[in-house]
Amino acid sequence: MARSGFTNAARLAARWRKARVASLLLPLFVTTIGAAPQRPSKRQLDELYMRTQGRTDGRDIVYYISGFVYSFIPGQRPQKLFGMEGYNIRRLIPTPERDGFFVATREIVFYTDPQTGQVLSTWKNPFTGQINEVFHVANDPVNQRIRVREDGLRYVSLDGKQDRGAIQPPREWEQFYVWTSDVFPFYSLPGWSRNYTAAEMFDFYVPKSALAGDGTPDVMVSWTRVGPWLPWMGMDGREGQLVYHAQSKLLPSWEELPPWMKDLVRERYPLYMSAPERVDPARPNATSWNVYRAEMEKRRKTPAVNQRRN
Repeated sequence: MARSGFTNAARLAARWRKARVASLLLPLFVTTIGAAPQRPSKRQLDELYMRTQGRTDGRDIVYYISGFVYSFIPGQRPQKLFGMEGYNIRRLIPTPERDGFFVATREIVFYTDPQTGQVLSTWKNPFTGQINEVFHVANDPVNQRIRVREDGLRYVSLDGKQDRGAIQPPREWEQFYVWTSDVFPFYSLPGWSRNYTAAEMFDFYVPKSALAGDGTPDVMVSWTRVGPWLPWMGMDGREGQLVYHAQSKLLPSWEELPPWMKDLVRERYPLYMSAPERVDPARPNATSWNVYRAEMEKRRKTPAVNQRRN
């Protein structure tokens, strides 16, 4: 984005809203506030997309998620293994170069009994008969970077050096704009004998009426993942994969989560009550795999008497 655009945006933002994030988004907002036209411009749609990623005042938003995880083994009937329920909490942080934003997030998801909904501490593997300790998703951080340009929004690496592709305009589906993101993660897993290979499909449904506003839109998300067995399941080397199917909804604040989840997070995972306040581009994102490996290494270094005491 041109320097003059940011200067004008900052001047207007000082009058419109005293917020660092707003000063960057305002070049997108100035053509949006008011009645939504029948055929919105790409800039208007880019602005709406950014509001699905974070608040213009820099405060947190939450994507609450709920769904199930299934086994998929060729030649066998799939099984519903466990439920999943949790959230991603995030905020927008302007980049040092003032060329866009970090989407600074951390996420926590609890695996649950598919029948009762109770949070699991152990899980009986139906394929091996073994009782396995359950490791819930507790990933910190899980960050992204979006560059704001005159020709649109682009995902880039956290250090800003690698372009990851343009954010495509949404499809129109009756009264919704639908942003679709099909992602195919592929990367090495240090300490494991294979690469991580998966597919993740996101559909973000945003009401067209949200185009006329400037607040947090009412977003619903459909998410599907196909990926390997989780490291704590005791299935390493066995054929098959996991299929995740879940729905997600944007909540304006952490306080709107289910009471049982807030109580559990307050007691055991207080870090996840808020999004990261800063981003270190050199720090890699956390995954279930590297978090599990770090915990196992920590336990190996801890005397057995301390493990029993905990």
